[in-house]
Amino acid sequence: MRWTPPERPRWVTRMNAHAELVGGAEHLVRLDADELVAEAKASTGLDDFGGDEWRSHYAVFMSSLERESVLHLVGRLLVRHDVLRSLRNRLQLVDLWKRRSEILTAAIAPPVVITGTARSGTSILHELMACDPRSRAPAMWEMLHPVEALEGDEPRAAADLTQQFWHDLQPEYETMHANSGELPNECIFIVMNEFLSDQWGGCHVVPSYSAHVASADHHEAYRFHRQFLQTLQQRGTGDYWLLKGPSHLQQLKTLFDVYPDARIVHTHRDPLKTLPSNLSLVGTLKWMRCENVDLEASCEELAKGLEFLFRSEVDQRAAGEIPDDRFIDVSFSDLVGDPVATLGGIYGQLGMSYPAELQQRIESYVRNKPRGSRGAHRYTLEEFGLDRSTERERFRFYQERFGIPDES
Repeated sequence: MRWTPPERPRWVTRMNAHAELVGGAEHLVRLDADELVAEAKASTGLDDFGGDEWRSHYAVFMSSLERESVLHLVGRLLVRHDVLRSLRNRLQLVDLWKRRSEILTAAIAPPVVITGTARSGTSILHELMACDPRSRAPAMWEMLHPVEALEGDEPRAAADLTQQFWHDLQPEYETMHANSGELPNECIFIVMNEFLSDQWGGCHVVPSYSAHVASADHHEAYRFHRQFLQTLQQRGTGDYWLLKGPSHLQQLKTLFDVYPDARIVHTHRDPLKTLPSNLSLVGTLKWMRCENVDLEASCEELAKGLEFLFRSEVDQRAAGEIPDDRFIDVSFSDLVGDPVATLGGIYGQLGMSYPAELQQRIESYVRNKPRGSRGAHRYTLEEFGLDRSTERERFRFYQERFGIPDES
């Protein structure tokens, strides 16, 4: 059995057909890097993007996009929107910081950062911990439109509509992940504006760009991330920032360089569940924008990459290269089995109280968002050409280190 992408909705097929009649989607939606920069300047009346390091990442992405992603018409429209929004954000943020220099001198409370492999429970844990009024979790809409968010709620409804559109574009995606402008979301949407983010590679077939992200120095992106939080604080603060992102696993040393007092809440789940689930998710995301998505050739390399990531973290924590005492390890099976008790354990390790009213909030949230309420996400390891016994042996060290039970 081989993974095949879900059937596209009829409206997407009909929309994309318009491009076939004029020689290709590139003739209807241009993705010229210089033109988009000029458009961002013209639409904001601003011209200072703040520094130049981001430009090399931008150039690699735009080049990889045109050479390696066969984008259909809807895909080109979506990425043009995302690029233009990110360029406009840079211009508006730099302008704001020049006018209000006190923003970048504001203190940031040590953040609590939820990380773990994709599909290991990071999203639901983020949403549950965001029920605590002491936390400050960045909502999707304010990450997408940070400067406008300081001026009021005007972009809120439109940002929510753009996120809900993902479900119109591919209804099966809603069984994998709930998109909303109102929910807290990943830090990849902050560093998108640096053009050094897994979000760009996660939605497009851009292997050259993904290799660039993997080898690049991310310190400047994390410094931008900190400035972004300092900006959002102008809308209101909590006792601590509550952040989330599987991509932080790849940059733990850099994260601690920029946030030395951070606490990491690390979710762990059977890799034989997270790996095919993530492949299915990423394949569907790319299919939303690209004409062709072939995962088969890269699955083995992705499994090896995940093994390398796990071994690196285990070794770094053991050697003291990153502070092991700043980590709180959480089992996915515990989280879904008894979320109230599991969060109680997390709060205990954070040295924070866990009042009864917070427990009630969490219980209510779980009742109103039962697992699988949007349908079942179906996937198998075998459809991605991976052998179950080989992969079980590959990740045995990881499961033994963190006491992760087999799920299949």
